[in-house]
Amino acid sequence: MVGAETGICPRSILSALVYREKLGTTAIGNGIALPHATVDQLQQTTTLVASLEQPVDFDSPDGREIDIVCIVLGAPESQGSYLGAIRFVTETLNQNADAIRGAQNIGQLEAAMAASR
Repeated sequence: MVGAETGICPRSILSALVYREKLGTTAIGNGIALPHATVDQLQQTTTLVASLEQPVDFDSPDGREIDIVCIVLGAPESQGSYLGAIRFVTETLNQNADAIRGAQNIGQLEAAMAASR
């Protein structure tokens, strides 16, 4: 899905995310994971949010399984916007986790994500 959005080979994206995850978990607690990486071919920061039907173990610092995942991909040349996006997404997910979990469709998910703007 992210590969289609960006025009970048999904394997390149997956490799970057796996490499970053090997450095340490990107789970931030409260059932939230924020996998993130820079991808050479990427032109702009891109995010993808998913609320999982079945929680998964993600080596979270609080031991809680993950049911919200937000992938943030950035261009190596755009560290400022990439790091800003990670900061913004972290705050948004923490503030609106219950609304995100309760979203029944993409419109509700978008509204939940926009609530803290």
